[in-house]
Amino acid sequence: MHLPLLFDISGGEFIVVLLFVLLFFGSKGIPDFARGLGRTMRQVRDASNEVQREIQREANSMNRALQDQRNDRTPSRPPDATTKEGPDTPPQP
Repeated sequence: MHLPLLFDISGGEFIVVLLFVLLFFGSKGIPDFARGLGRTMRQVRDASNEVQREIQREANSMNRALQDQRNDRTPSRPPDATTKEGPDTPPQP
C-alpha cells in the first residue's frame, strides 16, 4: 500500500532518506543541521514577508497618487447661484 507523506514520498523512501541523513551527518550533527535548516526557513519566510510588505506599500502609494491625480482633475464647484460671478464675468468689488 502506498501512503504518501511529504512531497509524494512513500514511507520506504522516507526511511532511506533518514538513513542517508544519519550516515552523512552523524547522530550528533543532525540537531545542528535541523537548527540551521530552521533558521534558513525562518530567514526565507521573513524575507518573503518583507517583500510582500514592500509591494503592498508601493501599491498603496501608487493608489494614493492616482487618487490625488484624479481629485486634481475633477472640476471645482460651480460658482454659487447667489453671486453674479461666473467664469466669464470679472469679480465685482
